[in-house]
Amino acid sequence: MTVSTVARSSVTITDELRAEAVEVVAEVGDEKFSGVTITTETGRSIQLPAGFAELLDSVVHRVQQGGRVVLESMPELLTTSNAADVLGVSRPTLVKLITDGKLPAVNRGTHRRVRWSDLSEFKQARETARSVAIEELLEADFGGE
Repeated sequence: MTVSTVARSSVTITDELRAEAVEVVAEVGDEKFSGVTITTETGRSIQLPAGFAELLDSVVHRVQQGGRVVLESMPELLTTSNAADVLGVSRPTLVKLITDGKLPAVNRGTHRRVRWSDLSEFKQARETARSVAIEELLEADFGGE
């Protein structure tokens, strides 16, 4: 595997790396990664925690699709603008979610902040609800045959 490192925190996805990701996804099929073992430069093998398997599963699939992968660190408390960006909604929409009690927020002085963990949970619940709604639509009987 050849990876081009642009800076310490940046890696360019080469055609060769994408081809390797395609091979991995073909080998794994519909299964998700459940465990990942890495080998260090000195030959030691280390089993990574389960959360890393899920992260790497997402990264490998995205690389396979030819997409861009961006990993960022997030502060524990986000501004309403940052939280809105993560959800892909406008800031007023996010504030309404907070006001309606659908998304918890904390006050820091005169400003509202959203905990990353609360935002992540809300986003996952919203995506799950969307998936369920789509499945129900697909399975609905529209009075045909």
